[in-house]
Amino acid sequence: MRELEVRYAESLVVIGVHSAKFPAERVTEAVAQAVRRHNIRHPVVNDHEFSIWQAYACRAWPTLMFVDPHGNVIGKHEGEFEAATIARAVDQMLAEFDASGSLKRGVTNFGTTGSPGLPAPEKAGPLAFPGKVTLDTRGRGHIYISDSNHHRLVIMGLQLMDGAVHHIVGDGQPGLVDGPPEQARFNWPQGIAIDPRTGVVYIADTENHAIRRMSPAGGEITTVAGTGKQARSFGVGGNALETALSSPWDLVFVPDPDADPPIEAGSHVDPHDDAGLLYVAMAGTHQIWAMDVAAGTIVPFAGTGREALVDGNRDQACFAQPSGLSLDGERQTLYVADSETSAVRTIDLASGNVSTLVGAGLFEFGDVDGQFEIARLQHPLAVAFWGDDPDGASVLVADSYNHRIKKLDLAKREVRSFVGDRREPAFSEPGGLALGRGILAVGDTNNHRVQILDLATRSITTLEIDESRHAH
Repeated sequence: MRELEVRYAESLVVIGVHSAKFPAERVTEAVAQAVRRHNIRHPVVNDHEFSIWQAYACRAWPTLMFVDPHGNVIGKHEGEFEAATIARAVDQMLAEFDASGSLKRGVTNFGTTGSPGLPAPEKAGPLAFPGKVTLDTRGRGHIYISDSNHHRLVIMGLQLMDGAVHHIVGDGQPGLVDGPPEQARFNWPQGIAIDPRTGVVYIADTENHAIRRMSPAGGEITTVAGTGKQARSFGVGGNALETALSSPWDLVFVPDPDADPPIEAGSHVDPHDDAGLLYVAMAGTHQIWAMDVAAGTIVPFAGTGREALVDGNRDQACFAQPSGLSLDGERQTLYVADSETSAVRTIDLASGNVSTLVGAGLFEFGDVDGQFEIARLQHPLAVAFWGDDPDGASVLVADSYNHRIKKLDLAKREVRSFVGDRREPAFSEPGGLALGRGILAVGDTNNHRVQILDLATRSITTLEIDESRHAH
């Protein structure tokens, strides 16, 4: 849509109508946050009662309605689209109205309406809508933060967490540029995975539809998968740099057991002998993909591409915008935050079987604790396997639209609130979780911060980030 707005700046007016699926999305402030997060420049109507949706007989997200200069509806498109396809139709419409003299050209001034007129969030700070977080617990350790709306990574020390910044990777402008940290560019980065053997970091560069690699030797950024263009089909995979991806959202890395011994933690040497499997939550195609980093190939691993909740063999199973991944301690089970079905799924990596722990379908959601069969979440975005849970192995879930963290007790097969409650949410649409060294790091997205939960005391502190201080 942004491509069309730029192309037809003097002849096309875009008005967004937000008819929400989830209850949390109907709150006007939540809509305003989303407008800011996605840098939407046109006015957006909060159609929380679905009155506009019904008046225009909409049936699908998204739906485009074309209205002529006289106010008549003259066309309709349902579902995803490519800008080039819609542009051909717009060109025909504009030619007709130009010929009749009914089209008035000029950039529309909406005044204070829309994103430019929204006041900046009061809690904005050094981060802007941070998404995923990752902990590297090797050696002294680091916290990696996807500072998504600043299009960069922020790397902090894990040992002291005193506010000093170790590294900032990315120059802060959106783009797809390889190179050293101060010159590289990302576009809304999300998931981060670390090869514990070499210290190589992989980044899901979501809106570039690419996977990037950060070298431990100086932080050099290279693109290792994706073409920079969004895939418009489910794809069959192949050469990673020749395969179009679609909104990769999260990553986990499984080392190759036959690879060379680990390099000393903290080393700034890049052996360039990458080996292992990188699992990718490919939200845009509703699938899980797998990349063989040594071979430089990437292929669909689980999910047909149909948006649904279907269990079974990975070739027949279905997901719906998978957005979070986590591995169990034995690296045998992959946990998936399946956001649009408000579900937590599992994939047995040996057998390929896909199962659902919590969740019942695309339109089954809520805020209900209890046994797995009756529990309900609302648009979870992250999961973290907790093998050291004193009460037994569990999975922590960023229950995003319920604004809190839930815990899935794997032995008792029950869900209960872990941090936050309905009256005083501790977070606002949390999007990232990372466990290690007795803490849980939470990407508190709409509050523009990372929260640190001490798992022993349950105390929460905000990670201090002072860009004027640099640790080495």
